[in-house]
Amino acid sequence: MAETDDRKVLKMSLICSICLQKLSKPRSLPCFHTFCESCLKNHLVNAPERKDATKSGIPCPTCKVATFAPKPTMPVEKWAENFPVNHLVGTLIDIVPVSARLEFCEPCKDNKESKIAMSWCQQCREALCEECAKCHMSMKATREHEITPLENVRSNPQPAVHEEVTCSEHHKKEVDMYCKDHELPCCPLCIATHHRKCERIFQIDEVMSKMEAVDQKTLMKKMDRLIEDADGVKKERQEVMRGTMAQKNKVLHDIAEAKRKLLEHIEKIEAQVIAKFHAISQTDFAIIQEQIDYCNSIQSAMHHCKSEITSSKEQKLPKREFIVTQQGQKKYEECTGGLKKIVGSSAKINYLFEEDKQVAETLGALLNLGKLDVKHTYPNKKPVSPPLPPPPPPPQDDSRKAVKKTKTFNVKVKGDRRECKITAIKLWNNNKVLMADNGNSRLKLFGEFGDLTCTYDCPNSPWDFTFIDKGKCAVTFPNERKIRVFRIKETINEVSAIPAQRGCNGITMAEDNLVVTYNTGCIRILSLEGAVRMMVDTDYIGKRVFSNPEFVTFNPISSRIFVSDYNNHSVTALRYDGGKVDKTPVFVYPVSGPRAVEVDFAGDLYVCGYWSNDVHKVRDQGEFRQILVDSLARPLCLAFNDEGSRFALSEQGNPNSVKIYRIIQASEVEDI
Repeated sequence: MAETDDRKVLKMSLICSICLQKLSKPRSLPCFHTFCESCLKNHLVNAPERKDATKSGIPCPTCKVATFAPKPTMPVEKWAENFPVNHLVGTLIDIVPVSARLEFCEPCKDNKESKIAMSWCQQCREALCEECAKCHMSMKATREHEITPLENVRSNPQPAVHEEVTCSEHHKKEVDMYCKDHELPCCPLCIATHHRKCERIFQIDEVMSKMEAVDQKTLMKKMDRLIEDADGVKKERQEVMRGTMAQKNKVLHDIAEAKRKLLEHIEKIEAQVIAKFHAISQTDFAIIQEQIDYCNSIQSAMHHCKSEITSSKEQKLPKREFIVTQQGQKKYEECTGGLKKIVGSSAKINYLFEEDKQVAETLGALLNLGKLDVKHTYPNKKPVSPPLPPPPPPPQDDSRKAVKKTKTFNVKVKGDRRECKITAIKLWNNNKVLMADNGNSRLKLFGEFGDLTCTYDCPNSPWDFTFIDKGKCAVTFPNERKIRVFRIKETINEVSAIPAQRGCNGITMAEDNLVVTYNTGCIRILSLEGAVRMMVDTDYIGKRVFSNPEFVTFNPISSRIFVSDYNNHSVTALRYDGGKVDKTPVFVYPVSGPRAVEVDFAGDLYVCGYWSNDVHKVRDQGEFRQILVDSLARPLCLAFNDEGSRFALSEQGNPNSVKIYRIIQASEVEDI
């Protein structure tokens, strides 16, 4: 028997308008609309107006009337549980049976509307609202369909609802066939589109009768175990989430603390400098003010003497005139002497402030507040052992030198305010040399005889450069997080810039791309427009390859990239192929504090050992060959000319000099 309209309305009033389910812990707003406590809390917490809730309130989900906190200064998360409980609704829920599940009208769903279904069509097997049910009964094609109240279908689903499995790909098509070739159930459209060439297609009822029944009890037990396993993994992941969140909060606190200490120290130094400057300026101002006051007294005394002499002369008092004239003469001589002393001791004051050298050095060195490292451990993954690095090079009997020093450049030029720090060199066959002076934030071009051709003052300190073509040079600026492009001829001119996004160090051309190292511990392959082609930060077992990669070079003969890692005391060789890098190292060559790396025309690798004070020559397979130059003073950078007959070398211990060496041929070595 169908329900009355009043009873339907009563049931609908016991449904939450947010979740459309039976009201649970009903809470009433001041506008008298009632919602589930959990639904109301979720609505209030996620409302866009939450930030201004204390001033403008949060609108009711139903009538949009502003709702304010039950108590002043109460957080939004506590509002829902402090609104009054609707005891009348709670009592009605206990008395009036309400279905825990609501059906929505299927035709209205297609029109993106949500209306509660009241009826069920047995032939179409669709839930219908009152309007759609009337329309259904009035149409010629469906007027003969059997419309049943939805409550009857819920209470007696077996006769009212026919068993039907619809196809997930072709909606509303019944799955009634089974393909044995693919072991898949299918509908007629599936057979016509995907199984046209299949030979073993049967009615699904026929297949069901012949297939062995699955042991449901065993399957249910397996499902229960899987549920328990998933629950265990979920709880473990939740625990990891909580621990990771706690670590994140600690790291953020440590970063803020490091910033606070740094700012506190800077403010302390600033206060000391300002206090000292105030003391000096106050003394200077006091002396100047004293001199001004003395000049005022001279002017006043002279005006008085002139007035006395004039008055005595007008009154015809010769005796008084004689006395005041003599007094005026004496006063004049006294003031003249005093004024000469002031003129002689008067100073022009010019206040200057020059920042301490250590400030610039600190700003150049301070790339981060601290080292941020993230380590992922996989306790359930079987680790793969990385290749072992080669042993350190054996001691060498270098009684016969293979190089000869031919020239020394004095690279400190007019306008340099600090000691030079040459971090990149380009040596041409015509003896021209281009240098990046990190210490003075300059690019310098020298001529054939060591004479300065031109300089370019950079906005920040350059680190490394590479030539894109014959006349264009790309220069990295770590503090600026930018790569600038310059045209190098007889002068140096900036022509464009490439975004680097992070603090970039070393740079080299690899075919048509740029290979750039970053102080965050990774390398990137960039196009000439700055697009990231690939990023290398971890190797094949998930560990970080680099700690502090500084310099990089490319061997076009073997298509390998060599990256020096100062902190890890190693040079890593990686395979390069068409803009892609294999993260598995070809070899790892150990060097004590490697700085610049260079490849000559024959494909041999050269490494500056900063702490070993020498230059290593390494074969392409990572085998030590010889110490090219030793007894150096912290070698920083080297570069070969195009023919590989000469190379230039800079040292941190000799900051204002660059040495030029010539490679001695085998016949010359024999003569020596």
